[in-house]
Amino acid sequence: MRKTPPSSLPRLAPWAFSLMLAHGACVAAEPVIAPPAASISMAFEQALDDADAGDVFALERHGTASADARMTAIAKARIAAARLDAHGAIALAGPIARDATASPAHRARAFAVVADAAFTAGDYADAATAVDGWLTALAQNNAPQEERDDARRLGTLAHALSTAPKQTVESLAPARADTRRDKVGLSRADATVNGHVQEAVLDTGAGLSVVSRSTATRLGLRILDAAATIDSASRDAVPTRIGIADRFAFAGLELRNVAFLVLDDQQLELPVPGGYAIDAIIGFPVLREFRRLRFERDGSMVPEPVAQANPSAKENLRIVASALYVQAKLRDVPVALHLDTGGPRSFLSSRFAQRHPHFADGLAQQDERMAGAGGATVRRVARLANAELELAGSRAKLPELTIVTRDGEEVQAQNFGLMGGDVLDQFDSWTLDFEGMRFELGAPVPAGERAGT
Repeated sequence: MRKTPPSSLPRLAPWAFSLMLAHGACVAAEPVIAPPAASISMAFEQALDDADAGDVFALERHGTASADARMTAIAKARIAAARLDAHGAIALAGPIARDATASPAHRARAFAVVADAAFTAGDYADAATAVDGWLTALAQNNAPQEERDDARRLGTLAHALSTAPKQTVESLAPARADTRRDKVGLSRADATVNGHVQEAVLDTGAGLSVVSRSTATRLGLRILDAAATIDSASRDAVPTRIGIADRFAFAGLELRNVAFLVLDDQQLELPVPGGYAIDAIIGFPVLREFRRLRFERDGSMVPEPVAQANPSAKENLRIVASALYVQAKLRDVPVALHLDTGGPRSFLSSRFAQRHPHFADGLAQQDERMAGAGGATVRRVARLANAELELAGSRAKLPELTIVTRDGEEVQAQNFGLMGGDVLDQFDSWTLDFEGMRFELGAPVPAGERAGT
């Protein structure tokens, strides 16, 4: 019998992405649990699996109707969570998670969706409670130990965060923020943390904001007692603490109680010639508070009123486990790409290569080393020449697009691929609209005017 991963597994991968030199989509090998007792179609099951990997669009195209009423509700909950409708997701999946007559597999899937929705919404106490129920259901379903360990790590992190006050918006008077590219191409800007000016990387791929231990001390962050771990590129667990900034200001946004992952300084030092370190990262929980953000080619980040959105534009943005996914196409094949502004290069993962092997057929392959927090891994890749991506009503042409054909030892692709700076730099701006769930692109930039050309 075919086995499937739990629905909406809230993974730690987005934070690992922010720390990777090559920004590869590698996380701990994804364990499996037995499918629900009730029979569901292979196509529906695959659509659910794709949604767990960020391609919620595949589930929406397939539809949520199933002979199994509980799975229908879980599928609808998964879509609601991915549209940042935490209340709707929990209303659908919560009753199944708490239903003692439901199978352990059903409850595990439902608890996973609830944990994902609550964690992404910043409701860490509810996420911690959901993970506790999820772990019980996994044990009752005889799930592999690796999967229980992954859920337990998320639970430890959620429990640690739950002891802090909830992040709140003090005021929002949107103001243009100047950004700059560092030596590896990442965007940096100045924020004010507890009254101290701090340069930070802006990273849509970070599920939480991050600081080094020495920076946390200098900024006066409150370090919570509980410790946690996150996964790394090599699957090794990276220890972390939680630091809370009482006051945080950036681009006209003033927040209270902003949570940061606090990592040892060496975990944020990457092997780049001449040395390279990151002291701070501003992640998704902060950026989403702007509701609508435009990033311009001249290096500015401009918060915009939601009223400036085009209401006729199609939804093409979804969020799973605090990671952003944009709907795209390659040669008319739909693919959901993880939007990671910390990733200089776009690529397609081994998950995509397994689903669409013809893209790599006949291409030369080579090993590529990825280094990041906690270690390194080597993956096998092919290069697709002259690739063209369709997204947000525009086309992006890449002289070369990496396709991962085999992941490193003990790691597995979390999603279908990543969209990085090599795509974003082809347009004069790009916009995130968290209210309308839209990713928008500005006017194309002539090839001769792009960075690096």
